[in-house]
Amino acid sequence: MRQILISIVVLCAAIFPVVTRADDPVSGPKVGELARRFQVAIATGDEAGKTVDLLKTLKDKPVLVIFVSELTRPAFGLLKLLDKYGRLRQPEGLEVLIVRVTDDAAAAARQSKVHFDLYDVKSTAGVARGGKAGPQDYGLSDEAQMTVLLIDKEHKVLMNMSRRAPERQDFDDVRKAIDKLLGPSPVAFP
Repeated sequence: MRQILISIVVLCAAIFPVVTRADDPVSGPKVGELARRFQVAIATGDEAGKTVDLLKTLKDKPVLVIFVSELTRPAFGLLKLLDKYGRLRQPEGLEVLIVRVTDDAAAAARQSKVHFDLYDVKSTAGVARGGKAGPQDYGLSDEAQMTVLLIDKEHKVLMNMSRRAPERQDFDDVRKAIDKLLGPSPVAFP
């Protein structure tokens, strides 16, 4: 009898894995709110070494902002997909910003540079002021490894996805939001 009960519990855990997953944290501005401007120390590209307000420079453009506090291997897989799809949609006006939120800004900047140089992550990347808490008034959760915001031309938040443990499968939700904003991708994307 005991073996049957254990078998049923194991079978249910295998069939219904969603039940065992913890809820994702609430992080960042809510959908419908305006994304406030913030300072970023740029680590890659032409602006490397400067501290700028990227949302100010990207007025009148939709922006995918990816806040990263911890970059695990699955999270890096998602980051690469978001970067690649964002660059594919760039001719339609979409910009992608990768913003590291950490207390070790120098290490995060070095890692961003390595991703740019060796791993083909070519979107603008930098480190937000404010340490691990991120930009002031953004309300980023310290439990979220990644918070992804899609903001429109007026910088209103259209999508907010935060994950404790981001992975490649999360890409579909972001892609649907981008496609809803810009229309379907003119080029096939895996």
